[in-house]
Amino acid sequence: MKIHFIKKYVFVFGLVSLMPFSSFADTLRIATDEWCPYDCIPSQNKGKVGYLGDMLVKAMKKHGHKVEFVEVSYSRGLALVREGKLDATQACFREEAPDFIMPDTAQGVSNTTFFSVKGNPWRYSGTESLKQAKMIGVIKGYDYVEPELMAYINQHPDNVLEITGEKPLERLLEMLLAGRLTTVIEDKSVLEYKLKQMGKSDQVSVSGTTPVVIDVFTGFSPANEKSATYARILSEEIENMRRTGQLQKILTEYGVQDWQSTP
Repeated sequence: MKIHFIKKYVFVFGLVSLMPFSSFADTLRIATDEWCPYDCIPSQNKGKVGYLGDMLVKAMKKHGHKVEFVEVSYSRGLALVREGKLDATQACFREEAPDFIMPDTAQGVSNTTFFSVKGNPWRYSGTESLKQAKMIGVIKGYDYVEPELMAYINQHPDNVLEITGEKPLERLLEMLLAGRLTTVIEDKSVLEYKLKQMGKSDQVSVSGTTPVVIDVFTGFSPANEKSATYARILSEEIENMRRTGQLQKILTEYGVQDWQSTP
């Protein structure tokens, strides 16, 4: 993203003073974490905030609102939004935050996917195939949605490596390419975006997917009386952007297809 475009955003990193939302009536403070292309930390992505952030800024600006992005871990962001100390979080699943105020229109779809080094014959086909993997790489605390898969991970088997800390996906991919992991589990768009950043797209291929496809949202605080209004604005403006071609322009910046037109 060009430098002059970056200036359109107001970034707030670290934990800002968590004052009540009523003090920021026209400024939405959004929890952000690294899950590109949906939700990106600008310092790690050449100024990009992710296509969800781009859509939100454009939608709210049209209605006179400003947006600030607050960098916190995803789990911490959920807690702060639930308490009303932040106004929304990005790349949120309705299933993990049923009390949040979601737009009527989803902002994407996610499908949990397995990736292995090209040439590795291992393929995901359920719990038995997980047992046959030498080592499975996951990010600690993530919900991979599919019940059978999550049950296996939560049993803490010896062949599941859960990592946390800085740049966890990049570290998992480095271990995969070094032969230390059989497979890495992640959303398909997220992992392919990271591989492209690393220049390793030709070294890794899909080795299975789960059957669960889930909608992705910007989730607004249940503690903020204005959340329903913000959610309505976002839904309406996404449809406006789709009609005018502005949505496709945003998505193209991230190499993403419109989820409503994806087979």
